[in-house]
Amino acid sequence: MAKRRLEDAIVASRALNVGIKLIDNFKSAQSLFSTDVHLNGGVFSLRFSDDLDLVGIGYGDGSVRLYSVISGKQVLEFLPSSLPKIEHLRRLSTDLPVMSLKWHPQQSDLLYSACTDGSIRLHNRQTNELSVIAYEYDNELTSMDFSVDGKYFATTGKDANIRIYNTEHNIVSHTYNNTKVDTQVEQIRRSSGTGDELCTTGHYHRAYAVKFHPDHTNILMTGGWDNIVKIWDIRQKECINEAIVGPHICGEVDLKINVRAVDGSRVNITDKLDINPFFYPGIDARGNDILTASWARSNSLKIYDFRTMDLLQTLKVQGADEKGEYMYSAQLCDNNTVIAVGSGTNSCHVINTVNNSELVRLPLTKPIYALDSMLGGRVFVFGGLDKFVIAHMKDN
Repeated sequence: MAKRRLEDAIVASRALNVGIKLIDNFKSAQSLFSTDVHLNGGVFSLRFSDDLDLVGIGYGDGSVRLYSVISGKQVLEFLPSSLPKIEHLRRLSTDLPVMSLKWHPQQSDLLYSACTDGSIRLHNRQTNELSVIAYEYDNELTSMDFSVDGKYFATTGKDANIRIYNTEHNIVSHTYNNTKVDTQVEQIRRSSGTGDELCTTGHYHRAYAVKFHPDHTNILMTGGWDNIVKIWDIRQKECINEAIVGPHICGEVDLKINVRAVDGSRVNITDKLDINPFFYPGIDARGNDILTASWARSNSLKIYDFRTMDLLQTLKVQGADEKGEYMYSAQLCDNNTVIAVGSGTNSCHVINTVNNSELVRLPLTKPIYALDSMLGGRVFVFGGLDKFVIAHMKDN
């Protein structure tokens, strides 16, 4: 009880610092700040710090910038050009999108990023230093996440392998290999009766979302192109039998991003790396609920029961009839709400799950890729090709 009271006091203090009212009813939302991101290739990832004073933004040009949640002003930046020269020689260029950002759960000054060039980078906001702590050669990283205790982080990407890292030494402690075997695919087709390529052990196609369950230290969920969300217990060497069949977690954007090679020339990375389309995390968990965001025209947002893997609810996305839903990312929040972003409506949607209706829609002009929230969704941030926005819930 004492611990809970302390946690509540900390949350109240954080909310007060950024001017957020700890409301008990979500009825609307309002933008606090917005920042244009055209010059940096768009926003591909973002993450609030645990103390809620900063939000980290990962850009398409490989840079990471930290902004004050209170003022909306930039306070720090980490440029790939500041990496040691040896890092630039390892790959064609380090000026590639930052696809995932995560703060260390136990060390609040450390921000980790997973990048398309296969690097895992560490950003120290105390010393303002940027370093590369690991490389996954011949892989294009798209998602990473920490276990609640901070002892492990997991990554996934183009090669469909799931790697578990020990954070003490930043080395791989176990790899869940992909399953790209024709005989297995044929067996799956026959057993499912649908003809879809569904994987029963490792992922068959690209896996582009990785999420540790916030209430279960050792439980990991992954999803991607093979239309299945797989459940892993990192204490075991193989996948758990339970799985969710259906969610197609990915996103498509027809982009041509120019970057600078080591010799200074301009290079089209789509000629060198298979990173088109791009992908974004589409799995969240809270209690016994698992939320998935699929890149699909309709029925893109679904809530499943973690205990049985049964479908509980399909959420309605209003205003998506003409262009479709095509969701990239979504999160479960307090007061029976879900926040979701995508490219169909180019909007951030706040949906009440009790009556399955939209509370508010915050539109942008271009696709929105990334989303994060704090204080049970009372403050949230989203961004994509044109800008990122910090917003908060209201009770009126």
